[in-house]
Amino acid sequence: MHVVVLKRRSAIQSKILMTVSQTSKIKRQRRMMATFLLATLTRPSSRCCVTAFTFSRRYTQKSITSVSQSTQYISHHQTPINTYTSTSRFFSTTEESTSTDEISTVEAQITTKGNEIRKLKDEGIEKPELAPHIEELLALKAKLATLTGEPATPPPKKETKAKKQPQQQKKKQPPKKDESEMSINELRESRLSKVSAMRDAGTEPYAYVYDPNRSASQLAKEYDGKLEPGEEDEDNEHTELGADDEISVAGRIMARRVFGKLAFYTLQDETGSIQLQFDKKRLSDRDADSFKNLKAWTDSGDIIGAKGTIRRTDKGELTLYAKEWTMLTKSALPLPDKWHGLTDISKRYRNRHLDLIVNPSVRDTFYKRAKITSSLRRQLDAKGFLEIETPVLHTQPGGAEAKPFETYHNSMDMDLTLRIATELHLKRLIIGGFPRVYELGRIFRNEGISTRHNPEFTSVELYQAYADYDDMMDLTEELVCGKS
Repeated sequence: MHVVVLKRRSAIQSKILMTVSQTSKIKRQRRMMATFLLATLTRPSSRCCVTAFTFSRRYTQKSITSVSQSTQYISHHQTPINTYTSTSRFFSTTEESTSTDEISTVEAQITTKGNEIRKLKDEGIEKPELAPHIEELLALKAKLATLTGEPATPPPKKETKAKKQPQQQKKKQPPKKDESEMSINELRESRLSKVSAMRDAGTEPYAYVYDPNRSASQLAKEYDGKLEPGEEDEDNEHTELGADDEISVAGRIMARRVFGKLAFYTLQDETGSIQLQFDKKRLSDRDADSFKNLKAWTDSGDIIGAKGTIRRTDKGELTLYAKEWTMLTKSALPLPDKWHGLTDISKRYRNRHLDLIVNPSVRDTFYKRAKITSSLRRQLDAKGFLEIETPVLHTQPGGAEAKPFETYHNSMDMDLTLRIATELHLKRLIIGGFPRVYELGRIFRNEGISTRHNPEFTSVELYQAYADYDDMMDLTEELVCGKS
């Protein structure tokens, strides 16, 4: 039903209000439509307004007739008009109006088809069989959009699962450099990082005390000709230790060989070398991480201690089968090459500690020298000679013809020299009443240097009262060759 209203403001207002009051049971939507019509006709305009109005089916025929009758009065008045057009669901021009029955029918069809689709889904219909029903529903929605003038609602897009982006491959870390390829600074940094790792794990890399009860030479002597290849002495039958005691050794790692869950180390102490065998399962009985830490923290040159039992390997080598190990001193630098050793003469004399580590013959020379000086003292002491230390700093060098080292005494403001001989002070001791004196001490002469001549060396001088050169010759023969 379309109502056309033509009149000026005052008459139109009265008629519309009368129409609204005559219908006592107007619902909320009818009141809103009437109010909209009233506001449209009372706009500030000098001309009339024309409104095309469409009522819903929910309005009663009586009310529609009332509105029509009330507006017929003003339809014959002034002809100039202004047109107000709305394309909304409830307001449209006469030419573009759509049948409410048709819209309601399409909406009902959409509801029915939607319920049908839901039921089919619940029954587990396959997607290919469901596709025609969905297309029909979309067609109905498109038709409804055409009737109402609203844009068609596009079907919801299926949420596509985000494709998993391929994980970025971790950059392969470059292989660890071998120690032979590292510089001195890199070697030091690598080993000191292990020191930090040990301290972080609660392990002290520089132990304060350790008590080894056997040396390499002792074990070699005690097990000489004993134990068959592959045999183990679990009860210490060939040593003085008890059956419950463990053999403990300490020394420097000279070589290490790791084979998966098994490792063999060569340990060197002051008396010789012995092999250590580490088995992951055996070490794990006391510390689950012991074998892992052994591989991660130890290097050649480190000083470690180990406890266990003695066995012979299948190849017959005497071995300490370790049950536990302890880091005693972490080395900051590696040892010289194990194959070539330390052969440069200059480096050997400038780095005597390395020379002693890698060249056992040099260590043997030091042992012999210490025994010689000890033997001299024992023999002279046995003959009644008294060893007295004399001054090293002299105001005037004497006792030999040599160039001295010069120095300066700050407190006494005096020039001094290092002694070039012990002769003068020993003779003064004879004068003072000591009949037999000697000194085994250092002498300093600022002269040439070679591998067989050092500016700083040791000499022994002895003096005896009431004796001549024949007595000195006999004494010298006894000191060097022993009593005949």
